[in-house]
Amino acid sequence: MNAYRWMKTDTASIMFSALTTKTWGRTFRFTAEMNAPVDPETLRAAAADVVPCYPNMCLSLRRGFFWTYQTVSRALPEIRPEGTRPLLPITAKYRGLPDFRLVYRENSVSLEASHCIGDGKGIMRVFEEILSRYVYLKNGGAEAYIPFQSEEETLENAFDTYYQKGGEKDRLRNQKAFHFDERYEPDFIRLLFAETDAAGVKALAHTHKMTVTEYLSAALLLGILRAAGRPIHAPVTVAVPVNLRQFFETKSLRNFSIQSYITFDPAGRTDWTLDEICDATYGQLRQTLTKEKLNLTLNKFGALRYNPILRIVPYALKRPVLVKSQNDSHASITTIFTNLGERTLPDTLTGEVKKLRFVNGDTRNYGLAVTCSCISCNGVLSLCFSRANRATDWFDACVEILRGEGLTVATDVLEGVGKPEAPAHEKEKTPWSVEKVKGYFNL
Repeated sequence: MNAYRWMKTDTASIMFSALTTKTWGRTFRFTAEMNAPVDPETLRAAAADVVPCYPNMCLSLRRGFFWTYQTVSRALPEIRPEGTRPLLPITAKYRGLPDFRLVYRENSVSLEASHCIGDGKGIMRVFEEILSRYVYLKNGGAEAYIPFQSEEETLENAFDTYYQKGGEKDRLRNQKAFHFDERYEPDFIRLLFAETDAAGVKALAHTHKMTVTEYLSAALLLGILRAAGRPIHAPVTVAVPVNLRQFFETKSLRNFSIQSYITFDPAGRTDWTLDEICDATYGQLRQTLTKEKLNLTLNKFGALRYNPILRIVPYALKRPVLVKSQNDSHASITTIFTNLGERTLPDTLTGEVKKLRFVNGDTRNYGLAVTCSCISCNGVLSLCFSRANRATDWFDACVEILRGEGLTVATDVLEGVGKPEAPAHEKEKTPWSVEKVKGYFNL
């Protein structure tokens, strides 16, 4: 690997990076519950074998003159025991190290990553590789690690590949949606988990001729109405990130997802049933999931990035505009619900991983009080509500709804207080070079 290497942020990362500060960053969390206690040294060895093969996982965010950019770090990520708070933000303090970490506690290992290095699908794929290598080494394996795809495929900026310059663009959403009260506690996070039978949820969804994502979104909408404790007259909108790899050919592990929307107007009624909401929202999501309509959104983001006037504006002036654009966008949604779907683990992990959990992250800087996420593995569907205060009303309402559908639901909570901090590693130092100047000016 060269002494200094950099790359342009992908189109989605431009927005995420604008919100990243020294105290906050958009961060995912993936957790695997293993069948045996985690061995830290073997985990470190597995990361050392796997991570350098996927440069998207080695990226470290920097602010340049015109745009943010990312350097490719030669250092290993931070690997440490779980602290007092899960899901500490990956912040600007991580400069020089990869923008993700591995944390472990007893039988669990978690990967916490900045959204700037990739989306859920891409990062989860590398997490599976790290886990597979960990199990292989733990069982005495000694052969060299072979990556599952090339570096070129891994690093493709698919947003650019499918951007149609001058093509028709999607319009910005401007209708304000219902929001929960944003009563944040500083440096606090509460992760509420509801886990149930994945096959049972799928069967219930099919009775409504819906996908699991559509069905759970309807349950979330009903939970919002019940948790509000008052009539709601504004639209209630769930933003659903869509994995674009289903529609466009790419093997990129960087960001390649956009949001679609499910909207419901309660019209002040408080006696809605789940069946009624399923009927009212039926087909909304799938109507937007065509290649032609998705391209409209790709063109909207591409036009923003390649706007000739915006490109020459210094980042210090551009960033407030990007932040306002994000805030305006999030005013039109109530929450984000990300479903990573059913994960079929590699054969090497059969009998080694009991279940997976996925946390969509802390969204307090998005103006959203709660975010939801879901993943299924080994027959267990794990639903998570992430919030920056101790309220549980919406979570409790949704658990009651699912139990009322005949599902057995187990609940769990992880929470803690902790300030974002720089990793306990020295910053990577590189000498001056022409490449560093090119990166800073995005040339």
